[in-house]
Amino acid sequence: MPTNNFPGVGRKTGNDYNFFEKKDVIATTFGGDTVDGYQPDMIIKFASNSLMLANEGSGVIEYSFNGYTVHGELDSAKSSSAISFDNRIASRIWFRIKSGSSGPIMVRVDAW
Repeated sequence: MPTNNFPGVGRKTGNDYNFFEKKDVIATTFGGDTVDGYQPDMIIKFASNSLMLANEGSGVIEYSFNGYTVHGELDSAKSSSAISFDNRIASRIWFRIKSGSSGPIMVRVDAW
């Protein structure tokens, strides 16, 4: 028989400061998946405290927090297939496939 171990505590309503999204990266330029060629691939709509990026495919994905500069890469063949940032606010992220890799490559973003 079901029991309520925590009376008065239910599901959270209101703002949820957790973010999870996956995307197939196919572009070889930052913003290349967008109509105007400039827009970010992901927008986190709150000031994140921590961020995790993970390459869930095969190949190398480069990422940028401003759309111009390569800030790092996620290489599925190395220990750099995922990276976690603590105390970093990132609201916009661009991805592209590194030259020599082929896509699509799945990227995962978690923020909290």
